[in-house]
Amino acid sequence: MDEERLSVWILGDQLLAGHPALAVALTTHAKDRVRVVLVESKERTARLPYQRKKLVLLFSAMRHYAAELRQQGYDVDYRQAPTFVQGMAEHVATWRPGRLLTMAASEYRSRRFQQEQLAGALGVPVTVTPSQQFLVDQYVPYPSTEPGKQVLQEHFYRRMRRHFGVLMTAEGQPVGDRWNYDALNRKPLPRDLEPPP
Repeated sequence: MDEERLSVWILGDQLLAGHPALAVALTTHAKDRVRVVLVESKERTARLPYQRKKLVLLFSAMRHYAAELRQQGYDVDYRQAPTFVQGMAEHVATWRPGRLLTMAASEYRSRRFQQEQLAGALGVPVTVTPSQQFLVDQYVPYPSTEPGKQVLQEHFYRRMRRHFGVLMTAEGQPVGDRWNYDALNRKPLPRDLEPPP
């Protein structure tokens, strides 16, 4: 492995301008010593019954993102592979980076894999930077103090709105005196509604 080479793995739901892991990479390495890798995993797309149009949109976005990075002067390794691990292993065997840098996945299972197994699977050190896609780094539900009470996402949602002042009045109440319109969203559309073309 070449200690001067660094790979940055960007996931398909992290197609950010000024990607945080790429920004970190450029603080320690020259652009010509950094290679960005994106992987289309057949296994991942078969995990759930995804709508085909969604997958087309995802892969199109990934390919356009790779093209934009190339236009910005980045060396991009775009791979199609049976699994993420196989695609990344092929990348490592070809490029031989001294280290891999990636931003934490939004999905719990993927994030645990990045943090606990990826380095062993690839044989290179892996640094996982915190995700920049959320207001908080990690959601930890507060347990209910009442026996038999469920932990609800709604409580966390309200706490974050108060904390960040999102759609809150100066008095600390939700704008419009309602936290959400979920009950209305669950109603069917009126029968006489004519949707626009």
